[in-house]
Amino acid sequence: MKTNYTVLKMIAIALLSCNAWAQDVITQWDFNGSSTTTVPGGASSPTPTIGLGTAALIGGTTATFASGVSGTGSSDPVTTAPSNYGWNTTNYAALGTEDKQRGVQFNVSTVGYQDIIFRYDHRHSNSSNNTYIVQYTADRTAATPVWVDAQMFTFAPGVTGTTGGDRWYNLRTVDLTNVTSLYNNANVAFRVVSSFDPTTGNYNSSTEAPIVYLTTGTARLDMVTISGTNILGVSQFDAKANEFKVYPNPSNKEIVTLNKTQDIQVIDAAGKVIFAAKNATTIDTRSFKTGVYFIKTASGLTTKLLVN
Repeated sequence: MKTNYTVLKMIAIALLSCNAWAQDVITQWDFNGSSTTTVPGGASSPTPTIGLGTAALIGGTTATFASGVSGTGSSDPVTTAPSNYGWNTTNYAALGTEDKQRGVQFNVSTVGYQDIIFRYDHRHSNSSNNTYIVQYTADRTAATPVWVDAQMFTFAPGVTGTTGGDRWYNLRTVDLTNVTSLYNNANVAFRVVSSFDPTTGNYNSSTEAPIVYLTTGTARLDMVTISGTNILGVSQFDAKANEFKVYPNPSNKEIVTLNKTQDIQVIDAAGKVIFAAKNATTIDTRSFKTGVYFIKTASGLTTKLLVN
């Protein structure tokens, strides 16, 4: 009976999570590399592992790369350091100053997607702030972007390594599926910023006294992921049902083959047509940048192609 109950429980969780299954990763940063000095993009602006986008330090924070497997470890499936690193930020604001002004920013395009979700892992050091807010803007190109507070993550200062600092808080999830301004938008951005503790009205250490908040405390991020559901034409499952396929997929910057002759357009994540052809049987992806592309046929079918 115990085994049956466990199986039934797993099925129930899977059914409740079916919407998440439908989501595609638009952009993801895992901050991994062979050493702390060889993570792509460097500590000031690491580049994504999947998809396209940019990351930046804001408000005066500085960063290095540090272990992603320390303590309980992040959700990254890579379990060695190297290669598993997290983006380790520090130089936060002094007590009573710059609420929601210091942290990190991620710029992405959601063209072709809706039902956006932002997810990340966060490791608080003992003396780091216990409260962070995830914000979003629908137009990062505006002279003064409007930043909307989406979700606060906070906890009472606790015991180091268990309920306080010096541990990972994995899969912090911000569900923005109802924020339509983020749909099909080339100018989306997200921030993770340090904020005043809602109880004390000031920065607060992650670990209980005698540990106190310090500007040198660190916030380490890993597995920063923006996902959504595909709204360009039919889904990849519908395309499969209509027998429109490309292979190999993912492509390692090589020639991919269509399973039937098609008039096609190849659209990048910013919504730009980068290639078009009539009666095509192959696509040469050797000049494509790493990321997600959509192949659209003259008959309206769309399928996704991932280029590594």
